[in-house]
Amino acid sequence: MKDIFAVEILKLKNSKILWIAILAPAFIAVQGGLNLVRYYDLFTGKGQNVWIQLYTQSMIFYVSILFPLLICVIITLIARLEHLNSCWKYYFSLPVDRGKIYIVKFIIGCAIVFIDVAAFILSVIVVGKLIGLEGPVPYETILIKPLAAYFAALPIIAIIYVLSVSYTQMALPLGIGTCSALPALLVANTKYWITYPWSYPIMAALGGDFDVFNKGSVTYIISTFLLIAVFSYGYCTFIKRDIA
Repeated sequence: MKDIFAVEILKLKNSKILWIAILAPAFIAVQGGLNLVRYYDLFTGKGQNVWIQLYTQSMIFYVSILFPLLICVIITLIARLEHLNSCWKYYFSLPVDRGKIYIVKFIIGCAIVFIDVAAFILSVIVVGKLIGLEGPVPYETILIKPLAAYFAALPIIAIIYVLSVSYTQMALPLGIGTCSALPALLVANTKYWITYPWSYPIMAALGGDFDVFNKGSVTYIISTFLLIAVFSYGYCTFIKRDIA
């Protein structure tokens, strides 16, 4: 499996996936900082923690729109490396285990999404320092909640991964991922949020800021079961399917 990791990482060397994962959340953090500066008195007029306000202004747009879209782009681009020129059949002509290929690609996809979340966290802190926010940085919020959103988003990663590996055209996983992400914030404000995986990261990232998002540990329990179910289905389908 170590050799498969080395090969997959080498494939990403000349791609733009990492740059997308790093720069996109930085842009959102900058937008959140500019929004805070523009409406500073409004957001802090009642004695609110200015760092929490920066986090909230950045996170609302990131977790509800950009984050799920980036998951779609990252995962589909990883799968597209094999779909181009029918590379799957050359891959499977080698003495490698299909199951290991499936696991390694999924781990790499999850790792790049994690880098994206880490870039968001770092960007929020850097933007806060640059615009001169006072007071201690609430690391327990700025660090923990984005990481919680990442774990809550693992089922989404698994769903997009299964679609991206199964279909050669990027349009299908990108279309499904995009259309599913757009109403996520609205669904998160209803009692039906539990049936909609795209609302889970929102619940995790904004929990405690608004009463409607404070759903406790149930989000992570459901995410774990859904992740196992989707990944297992995709794994079994992948090792049995004849991919040309």
